[in-house]
Amino acid sequence: MYIAFLSPVVIAFLFAYLYPVLRTVQMSFFKLSDVSASRDTWEFVGLYNYVDLFSRQLFRVSFKNMALIFLAGGALVFVISMFFAWVLHKGMFMGSLWRNLIYLPTVITPVALITVWTQYVYNNRFGLLRTVFNALGLESLAEIPWTSTQYSFWAMLIAFSFCSIGGNLLVYMAAMKKIPDDLYEAAFIDGATEGKTFFRITLPLIADNIKTQVTFWTIGCIGFFLWSRVFSVVPSDPTTITPASYMYDQIFGSAANANAVTAGTNVGMGAAIGVVLCIATVIAIAVINLVFPKEKYEI
Repeated sequence: MYIAFLSPVVIAFLFAYLYPVLRTVQMSFFKLSDVSASRDTWEFVGLYNYVDLFSRQLFRVSFKNMALIFLAGGALVFVISMFFAWVLHKGMFMGSLWRNLIYLPTVITPVALITVWTQYVYNNRFGLLRTVFNALGLESLAEIPWTSTQYSFWAMLIAFSFCSIGGNLLVYMAAMKKIPDDLYEAAFIDGATEGKTFFRITLPLIADNIKTQVTFWTIGCIGFFLWSRVFSVVPSDPTTITPASYMYDQIFGSAANANAVTAGTNVGMGAAIGVVLCIATVIAIAVINLVFPKEKYEI
């Protein structure tokens, strides 16, 4: 009975996950120009793909961009989502409406969100930011070309962070609702302030939820692709490129220009990038497990 029920799942896992992973690792040690090239056309190069990869300036820039998205974007999303979760949890006029409005971007497809931000928020002629800054008399800010190469990365980061707040907000609010009000009442009787109750009661009791959201955010940043791709002014734009986008260029090619990789493909190097990202994910998860305490507080 065990074999009858488990064998379909095991077989599916081996063919749909384990085999592609092993195949990718194998391909990273070869040079090949097409992902569907026959095995006899592969040229063994050993660790050359990895050595060449880390010697490329564009790949190092992509890793720097990924780190900025993780750190700067993560801090922005965490602070804002935690603040609104705390305020809405404590009670706010029309709280359900504000919660739904903040969560709304989460249910909209990323391509639609990117279109809204690039065409209607950052637009230099009639965009929302230009209109607001002009109304406030901030002419210099109104003239900023947000979608240009100079500002495209920060424009992308702000838009992505804004659209990521809603999911974190709901998770934190749901975790806060599980905390008994008696704990806060006892703390206030002892003279605790709102700030102390937040840092001494709320944060420790929702640490597991924070750890989960940090894990998801980390995985999302390592695999950051779509926003980078659409916000790129030119293919492989160094200001917005990420390792996942660079991997796509190596496997499927991109237009050649002064700031981009050549149109030729190097599937072996693309596979090497995939292996590096996998290792980075494992290391990041291990660091998260070390940073967050293992002990759990009982409510």
